[in-house]
Amino acid sequence: MKKITSLATLSTDQLNYLNIGLMLAAAAASFVRPFEVFLFAYALLGPLHYLTEISWLHDRKYFTRGRNDYLVLVAFAAIITIADMRLVPNLPATLRVAVTYIAFGSALVFVLIGKLWPKVICFAALIVTSPFIIRMDFFQSLFSVLLPTIVHVLVFTGLFILVGALKSRSVSGIGSLVVFCLCALSFFVVGPASSADKMGEHVKETYQVFAQLNYSLMTPFSQHDLNVPANIPAYVKYINTVLYQSRTALAVMSLIAFAYTYHYLNWFSKTSIIQWHNIPRSRLIAVIVIWLASIGSYAYDYRFGLRWLFFLSFTHVLLEFPLNHLSIINVGREFKAIFNSRAPLQRPEKA
Repeated sequence: MKKITSLATLSTDQLNYLNIGLMLAAAAASFVRPFEVFLFAYALLGPLHYLTEISWLHDRKYFTRGRNDYLVLVAFAAIITIADMRLVPNLPATLRVAVTYIAFGSALVFVLIGKLWPKVICFAALIVTSPFIIRMDFFQSLFSVLLPTIVHVLVFTGLFILVGALKSRSVSGIGSLVVFCLCALSFFVVGPASSADKMGEHVKETYQVFAQLNYSLMTPFSQHDLNVPANIPAYVKYINTVLYQSRTALAVMSLIAFAYTYHYLNWFSKTSIIQWHNIPRSRLIAVIVIWLASIGSYAYDYRFGLRWLFFLSFTHVLLEFPLNHLSIINVGREFKAIFNSRAPLQRPEKA
């Protein structure tokens, strides 16, 4: 079966310098127009990222030990989709928290364990402990909102940059990680470059569906204790008062826009390293067709596009969990190797 060959081959140094440029560009755009940048990147680059990453993970057997382990994660994504889309009435509100927790724990099991019965025992342990998880506010926020969103696009992206830098013993790789962290912090040090006054009402209305992420990220800043009546969700009040007025809230929005935009750009820039584009031609055509249909759905109605792509989006997050766990393990291994050999960081061409 014929596969597409790479059009350009970048060295590790060149790729790191390219990504530094992409970080700075994404940060600059997020300073100026955070809401618009996020909505544009999410609709245009998001679907293509979901499709190409799932394809790439499939060719690498999803980094699990079992041949069909990934089907369990897909099933979890389907359950969460059913719950969020309210396709089945009267499902408990904490179902998404419990299922995401079990999926995240199961992914670690799939990375470490190959035999069936130990997997079953670990899976049962996750189910038994899930009622305790859903009662804690921190874990409710982590597994229902933060893990599938900002942790996925910001924390794990930084983790991948760190793994690459350690494996290549690359000065430019460490430099790219430093720039990445500085870009993330800059929004709170420098502050947003624009206010929500320049936004159109259509942008505000479109973004409302994402506002719960902003609300969750604002919790450490204690800026949304709004004394909201019990019958009104707190984040709804937050949308109308804090989100477009608070300087800190705008900085949080800039961070979100940067994290998502660079997450996508980082993925597409790695053509010469991970070869995500090197797929059968028939699959490539399917990816392009679905991507164009997805763009069309967002253009027709943004909320319709979100509903159309929710399952695909959440599936790609859950299918990446084994790779996330493996990356954490690899960071430990690389640090151990560095400390044992006391090998200094070098430029890739000299390593």
